[in-house]
Amino acid sequence: MNNITFPLGGIVIIDKVEKEFGLFSRVFKGIEGNMKNFIPLVKVHVNNRLTHSVATHQILETYPIEAVKKIGVKEKISERTLYRVLERIGKFFPVLLERFQQFLKESGLADNRQIIDFSSTYLEGEKAEFASYGYSRDKRPDKMQINFGIATGINGIPTAITIQRGNVQDKKHMKQMLKVISKVLPENSLLIFDAGANTKKNKHDIREMNHHYLTLKPKKVKKYRKFIRYFEENFKEVEYFEINKRHYYCIKKKEGEEILYIFFCPELYEDQIKAKERKFEREKERGNKILKKRKKERIPSDKGWVELVPYLQKTILNLENPYITGIEGFFILESSVDAEAEKILKLYKERDKAEKFIRNLKEGIELHPVRPVSYTHLRAHETEADLVCRLLLE
Repeated sequence: MNNITFPLGGIVIIDKVEKEFGLFSRVFKGIEGNMKNFIPLVKVHVNNRLTHSVATHQILETYPIEAVKKIGVKEKISERTLYRVLERIGKFFPVLLERFQQFLKESGLADNRQIIDFSSTYLEGEKAEFASYGYSRDKRPDKMQINFGIATGINGIPTAITIQRGNVQDKKHMKQMLKVISKVLPENSLLIFDAGANTKKNKHDIREMNHHYLTLKPKKVKKYRKFIRYFEENFKEVEYFEINKRHYYCIKKKEGEEILYIFFCPELYEDQIKAKERKFEREKERGNKILKKRKKERIPSDKGWVELVPYLQKTILNLENPYITGIEGFFILESSVDAEAEKILKLYKERDKAEKFIRNLKEGIELHPVRPVSYTHLRAHETEADLVCRLLLE
């Protein structure tokens, strides 16, 4: 007689969440159509993400029948059935998302302080309608991708996930995110996001929704220098505090209904100067290599060939580092909330929860690369990944 072993961790988490919250029944009930064992088969997919995270067509080869039965599947299943489950999840994606959010709202799990962030995952194949080339955070510009946005509370519980084309910028993606989270958040919630989604229109829309915002002002040198001068002229009003052995100085400036928090951190200044000095040294070494291999460039014209002769300009002074702009060590936070500078900065630093959530999506449950066979299959992958992260965090 052969002994059969399989991991129980994922199955235990699924059972616990179902017993305490009835999450799977509340979210997936009623969309099964004529499919038998639909909810147990959803759990099979989720368990796969919690354990080995293999491709759908490898699930039946990876997990013994005893593991599938332990989850609650009573009949023999085929690979085709597993794909049909994914297709159905993708087809009812808007309904499932709304049920997720209703569950969070009724359970009091939707935090009124939400961190919003955006990322992408690249695709193998060309079946997804949203697949397109764009800025690749995964450093795979050769692959088409999709962009996704997430909103997660400071309490660690995600509230929304959105999917957009691979070439959609964060500031445009933010509009879709605001539509989704508006259905679940209580009034006067605080939305925390990075500079990529910071536009006047997005901030105006947030205020129109009766919410507040906290974001980073894009680092444009000319505008920053203006506020640095204000910082220096009003240094007597500076607020000083320390967080994680870093020292911060802050001056607040009100512009209309918006509060600007102008920060300076000596440790950040040193880090940025060192990084820019290293970059300048790399560029000088690159220049030395080019100088050694210099060749005359030839350009054709109607009157003949034009030769460009390399010329070395020497100077008795040290070369100035062009990467040093004078705004090193400074950063500016914009908010509709007037509060203590230390409290505002601590709130903004909570963004690492969203970054960890994205890492869980990409690395922990191996979201990429996605291999969709259809658009609904792609949306099912995102729903499945979102549910797994909720289980892990709850």
